[in-house]
Amino acid sequence: MNASNALAAWLDLRPGEGRKVALSFLGAFLVLGFLTVARSLRDALFLEEFDITALPYVIAAVAMLSIPTVGIFSRTLTKYPPKRVLKVVLVVLAAGLAFLLPFASGPGFAPGLRVPVVIFYLWTAIGTLLITSGFWVVTSEQFPVRGAKRLYGLIGAGGTAGALLMGTSLVWLTPGLDMSWLIAGMILLIVLLYATQRFLPELDEPAQVIDESTSLLESLSAVWKSPHLRTTALIVGVVGVATTFLDYQFKELAQDRFTEEGLASFFGAFYGWTSAIALLLQVLVVGRLLAAAGVAWSLTLLPLLLLTGSAGMLVAPSLILVTLVKGGDASLRKSIYRSALEFVYVPIPSLLRRKTKTFVDSVVDSVAEGVGAGIIFLLVTLSGFDSLYLSAFIIVLSLILVSLSRRMGKQYFHTVTEQLQASGERAETYAARTRLEERDLLSSTFTRLDLSALVSTRLPQVQPDEQTASPGDAAQAVQVDAVAARLNSPDLATVARALDEASEWQEEHIPALGRLLARDPVFDRTVAALLSAGTIAVPHLAGLLRDEATDFVIRRRIPRVLARMGDAEADDALIDALSANRFEVRYRAAIALVRRRRHGLPRPERDVEGAIWEAIRSEVGRGRPVWEMQRLLDGEEDEADRLVAKRLGTRGELSLEHTFRLLSLVLEPEPVRAAFHGVILDDEKLRSFALEYLEQVLPADVRGHLWPFIGDISDQQRAKSIRPLDDVVSDLMTTGATLFAAPEDREALKRLLEGQDE
Repeated sequence: MNASNALAAWLDLRPGEGRKVALSFLGAFLVLGFLTVARSLRDALFLEEFDITALPYVIAAVAMLSIPTVGIFSRTLTKYPPKRVLKVVLVVLAAGLAFLLPFASGPGFAPGLRVPVVIFYLWTAIGTLLITSGFWVVTSEQFPVRGAKRLYGLIGAGGTAGALLMGTSLVWLTPGLDMSWLIAGMILLIVLLYATQRFLPELDEPAQVIDESTSLLESLSAVWKSPHLRTTALIVGVVGVATTFLDYQFKELAQDRFTEEGLASFFGAFYGWTSAIALLLQVLVVGRLLAAAGVAWSLTLLPLLLLTGSAGMLVAPSLILVTLVKGGDASLRKSIYRSALEFVYVPIPSLLRRKTKTFVDSVVDSVAEGVGAGIIFLLVTLSGFDSLYLSAFIIVLSLILVSLSRRMGKQYFHTVTEQLQASGERAETYAARTRLEERDLLSSTFTRLDLSALVSTRLPQVQPDEQTASPGDAAQAVQVDAVAARLNSPDLATVARALDEASEWQEEHIPALGRLLARDPVFDRTVAALLSAGTIAVPHLAGLLRDEATDFVIRRRIPRVLARMGDAEADDALIDALSANRFEVRYRAAIALVRRRRHGLPRPERDVEGAIWEAIRSEVGRGRPVWEMQRLLDGEEDEADRLVAKRLGTRGELSLEHTFRLLSLVLEPEPVRAAFHGVILDDEKLRSFALEYLEQVLPADVRGHLWPFIGDISDQQRAKSIRPLDDVVSDLMTTGATLFAAPEDREALKRLLEGQDE
């Protein structure tokens, strides 16, 4: 394995992702690098020319100017591809900085010229809002949900690396470097970011240009109508107000402690070191935290930090403490909070995301900062209150954020489920027009030889046999009355006449009718007779179904009858059949239960869900070789249910289908059905939604066993899942798969594998 392959394996990069991830990583590096330089310089320049009490004014100005700017930006995003819009914004931003170059002199702007300082502050503040939001809009359309969850931490690490490098560089550059050179460096960062967008791969979807404009009011309306976006906007808004209060406390204490010359270096070092911490969190924590704890807990960490830190500030305020709290806030917001917040946008439909994301990121965030600045102005500047008391507001806001984060977790799952269900019709259309016969549903390899291909050429195929399936000699049957005698006749014509002529069935007739289920020519008549007999037939049929010694041909056909009988005992017997040794019995019992649920037939008083989950755990724990060998001896076309739109006929398909059918009995049926199609079809976006849904709803042990079957694992995980041949043979010898039902088949398999091993 060469170095590049080893790196890709360590980062868990999948085929086709390398170029997109590398360019996105570099883009995030440049965006956050530019943001760090711009923020450090504008804060230092502003505080050199103005008192800290003037800070709320410029923050409010940013908020007011961002509203029309974002309106134009959002309208443009809905009419043109996001990549093109972002590149135009970069050109305009660079041109504005170039315009300010003549005013630069020495370490700052020309002395006494306050207007260029304000323009520089406003231009860079609004510019960073737009390019940050635009960059993540572009990135969110490059990766599906599962890819974003796995890779956003890595991409975000590029941003924190850029902030770290630029922040620490400012410590050395600002004392002796002319301001014009710093602005020229910012322009260079913009040019490089432009290049990353130019070389980013084009999306496969043809319709990326959407001829629809969006006003700011429409964006606001769209956010308000969507519970998912409304919760996201509230989180952004509350975080904006809380961090504005904390930022004011931090800068006030910093201004009191440092001279004007030391502020730029202090801010640069601060942003650099917090970026270093954020970088470690991005690389080591973010991806694992999102996968293990989910969106809600990932968003909750920031308010918990603000809550505890602000409580400490009320007790013992100091520059060291506020720096630690602000540093933790900056580190989390650049890493876990930012990645989680960007991730919650991914399930949103593309057009809706374009309409609303910049509005939330820019307008809501800027308005929140403006509201925070207004409160600071009223309480601190005008009323003369100590800024220390802002910590009480932060504590209240942190508690609100904890509640909103928990709500976001629920909204995220609801949105994923909605998107999964909305893709259902497209999935069925895709299945109907795509050749899937050659696909292998089980993308992971769990054996050291291809057993299904090997065995199919050497073992005899089991076929239903009419002679062995016959009920036996009529002489051995119990002769209850004339009807029973005719039912036990070896003459099919006599049996058929008895089935047609009988008008009423007694309990004594049921055993004979049960045996007739094995005789194909009168099978339909027998089913009709049993259904006509009603509940009196249930106890006998339930007993046959539970008995492993019952003739297999009879046993596998009983679920079709019990599926239509309105008796709780029928449901109870079918649930027991989910643990039968023979796969076909389990398979048909699950179909029968789905039918009963659909028609609202009675259920037993026992813990039905618990029994079904136990059956699911048993199925997913059988291993790939068993899954591949499980098949049906006969097919009854009218037993198909709504889970499967088209029979695929691939290895492992029946086992996967059976498992998802069981899941539909304990989860919402429609999302499970859509998830099944997402797993088996070649639609990356649908598959991503399917896996994300399943990760949210499946218990950890079930998910751990099912994940290797559906292929969402890394190469290292796949290698660890390869099982020794002896274990595979042992499983196949003891499995209830139909292919290995007969002793002679098992002996043939054993000889075959022993010969292959030699």
